[in-house]
Amino acid sequence: MDVFEILKIMNKPIKLLLAAIVVVSLLGITGCVDHQERFEEPPWLGGSSIETLQERGNYTIFLKLMEKANYTEPISKQLFTLFVPDDEAFEKYFQTIGKNSVDDLSKEEAVSLFTLHVLRNPRSRDQLVYEYAWAEEQGPHNQQTAGGGYVYVPQGEYASLFHRKPTPSTSTPYPEKVLYSPPAMVGQELLMYTGVKNVPLFTEEFFRDFGGAADGSDYLAMFPGSTWKKDYTPDLKGMNWHNAQVLTNIPDPEQPEKKELEVRTASGFIYFVDRVVGPMPSIEEYMRANPDKYGLYYDILQRFAQYGNTKVDEQNRVLYRKSYDEVFDLAHERGPSTNEAVPPQNMWTAFLPTNDALQNYLDNTVLKYYSSIDEIPRVTLFYILQTQLSSRMVTISNLKKGYFNSFGDAMNIPMSDIGQGFMCSNGVVYESKKVLEPNVFTCVPGLLFIDKNYSTLLYVLRETDMLNTLSNPDSHVTLFASTNEQLEAYGIRYNATNNIVEFRSPVNGNWSPMNATELTIFAQDQIHKGTIDNFSGEDNFVEVSSGNYVRYGDNKIAGSENDFNGQAANVEEIIENERNGYLIKVDRPVTSRLVMGDYIFNDPDVSEFKQLLLDAKLLRKAQVTETKEIYYNLAFLAADKLWTGFIPTNAAMQKAREEGIIPAKFPTSTGGKDSINSFIMYHFLKGNVVFDDGNKSGTFNTNRTYKSDDGKTTLYSTMAITNEPKNLSIFDASEQTVVLDHAKANILVRKGVCHKIDTVLKYYK
Repeated sequence: MDVFEILKIMNKPIKLLLAAIVVVSLLGITGCVDHQERFEEPPWLGGSSIETLQERGNYTIFLKLMEKANYTEPISKQLFTLFVPDDEAFEKYFQTIGKNSVDDLSKEEAVSLFTLHVLRNPRSRDQLVYEYAWAEEQGPHNQQTAGGGYVYVPQGEYASLFHRKPTPSTSTPYPEKVLYSPPAMVGQELLMYTGVKNVPLFTEEFFRDFGGAADGSDYLAMFPGSTWKKDYTPDLKGMNWHNAQVLTNIPDPEQPEKKELEVRTASGFIYFVDRVVGPMPSIEEYMRANPDKYGLYYDILQRFAQYGNTKVDEQNRVLYRKSYDEVFDLAHERGPSTNEAVPPQNMWTAFLPTNDALQNYLDNTVLKYYSSIDEIPRVTLFYILQTQLSSRMVTISNLKKGYFNSFGDAMNIPMSDIGQGFMCSNGVVYESKKVLEPNVFTCVPGLLFIDKNYSTLLYVLRETDMLNTLSNPDSHVTLFASTNEQLEAYGIRYNATNNIVEFRSPVNGNWSPMNATELTIFAQDQIHKGTIDNFSGEDNFVEVSSGNYVRYGDNKIAGSENDFNGQAANVEEIIENERNGYLIKVDRPVTSRLVMGDYIFNDPDVSEFKQLLLDAKLLRKAQVTETKEIYYNLAFLAADKLWTGFIPTNAAMQKAREEGIIPAKFPTSTGGKDSINSFIMYHFLKGNVVFDDGNKSGTFNTNRTYKSDDGKTTLYSTMAITNEPKNLSIFDASEQTVVLDHAKANILVRKGVCHKIDTVLKYYK
């Protein structure tokens, strides 16, 4: 079997197979047949890539650059793909950078420039477009036609979207002074290095698979001044190497009407391009090089900078690699792609506001409350920076269809606000005439980001991931906002040095990081998922996001802890947000650090029921690790999120003993203990919060359980409640009716409410 028969079976595209044939020839691989005797290179294949360039005669500068970069020998001995500008293109390029020739370039500059025009391994156009990453099921596939031939059909979920090609090129090391972060390095001048540059290949196939405009309009918006499909025949699809258009080639002089893009050589492929691809800055480097346009945005961004990943170069210099914390890492050459197993795919998009646009925005928002950028909360700066960025390459045609920012907010960006585009090595930059605002700025929590008096609450909400809850335009909310001073008076503050929210122990007065669960409950206590715009009138009860309930009326708001301490929050101002609700300024936070067990333990009017719970080991002493506070917890409350407790007063308990409903002393027998346990559990509704406000009536499950007659099913004892405003009646299992005294009702506790009753409830007839 000869080489051509083998290759036919393999069904490989002819452009790839030619390179394989040459390799077989060069390496002298032999089998049962002498390949050198059976195969001669076709005349149209030509010599090696270097020989081809030498023969054409108009690529001397590229060859000289190759030599200075020390790539002549590798390219003469190995298989490469070259993107080659002619001498005229190089002369124009040198004029733009103020140099005369290759001789004016340093060795580092020559390597950086040349390697932007070379890829290891020979790649036909199909292979360039459809990058093969076998682990992702991306590969070639030949499909037989009706006529018996084969056509190339790409397969794989990523299609042509692996458009970025890793090269050996890096930026030449450059000095940078640390401005703000990290504090220990401020003022130092460091020598910076970058990762390798990934050159984007833009084709009609890419724009089709990406959902962009294949006519070149998206491309030209990102590469002003470049060309797209100039002099192409109708059968050729657009193909550009970064800002350089791949030129057409006539493989057979006898058929000048037939054009191709690739030039096949004995050592790979050449693509002739219409211009030099100069050193490609990352978005980070581009901003740094254009302070007249983006200096203010870049200055704010430096507050999130980090310097690490040091290395020592051949000259024994210590080099640093820059990155960014929290915001997208615009200094990272790979871009948003994090899977090292596959080629880099995604690119960032930056809608960068000009200095004037950003300064005007700051002057009319945060700088009304803060005297300088240095005072603005880091979280506010983060949202300003990040909202201008996307982790996906955004084309103009995509933008016209609709755009979602990095927080998932739908945004309408008029084309009149978008200026010229510029493609960097890791993403595209569009000049923006306006600052894009995230929903958190334009919805209910917006004031917290700009008013320095509310920065602590802002950090609390961010730390607990509550900002998204408050910034959905389709979900109306009410937020209770107290100032930094009021929060600190209660015992919560933000520690800027350690970037944590702290809580002051009521036991010893020490500040420590606030328990994460308690911090979340506190944040959610300040949020009601719904709108309240009137706080006058008598008591009303409403659930907040924590699942706790608050009381409001007479222009006051109170959670369980507020009620217990007699410190309701006064409503100071109601601010309506036209998008999704109300921000309510209050003079102290809404607080709920009163659990049901602690209430029962501390109310002397129910001390006998408390003792029964202690004897039954259902009321347990506990301590908060962080604050050393002692509290008492009902052991069974963890079984559900919501509870209503009907707590017998001492008078009710004494009467029950006199009537023999409960024994004078706590029983020692198992049956007696079970009876007491049933008595206790029947006084708690499981899974419901019922006030005497007239809202809930019906039959409710208590926490007392029993077995069905067949012993297979666990059932809950029930009670019936008739509820009218300030007049709630309980119909228990004994068919007794107990009327709730409104004066003893609606005692707020975490997870629900308690009502004191003057007659115990009976779970049996």
